[in-house]
Amino acid sequence: MADKEIEDDDSQPQEEKKTKSSISIFQIIIIVLLLAVLGLGGFIAWKLINLDIPVAQNEQQLAPEDAADAGPGILVDMENITINLADEDESRFLRVKMKLEVADEESKTKIDTYNVQIKDLIITILSSKRFDDVRTPQGKYDLKLELVYRINSLVDGEHVNNMFFSDFVAQ
Repeated sequence: MADKEIEDDDSQPQEEKKTKSSISIFQIIIIVLLLAVLGLGGFIAWKLINLDIPVAQNEQQLAPEDAADAGPGILVDMENITINLADEDESRFLRVKMKLEVADEESKTKIDTYNVQIKDLIITILSSKRFDDVRTPQGKYDLKLELVYRINSLVDGEHVNNMFFSDFVAQ
């Protein structure tokens, strides 16, 4: 009988070993699935962050009924500008011709007064860009926003409503 009790005691640790090993395999499976879910979630978040979503052009945009009353703005031609881009791996250039849209004659006079400073500002901003910054539609849109903002800062007011590229060659 003593032998039976000893045998019963030996069988208990084997059962505990089996349950411990099955629990650890179960835990490993859960950890692997958790890591897979976290990896997938991280990938989706990374893709959402890198989406190219256009930003609103002006925070103070005209209401639709005001836009109809305002009519088209006055277009001010800027000279052709040809600059070297900031690419380090190879020499690239950019040639642009643009038109600035202003609301009234007073704004047109202000833009004409600051014409040399505006051209210098445009050259400085464009020459700081790389080919990859300006080759996509989103890059051109961002460039327009930056130029309009910086020109308006230069002329002390919201004189430029929009900007249009009439010629844009990057090579």
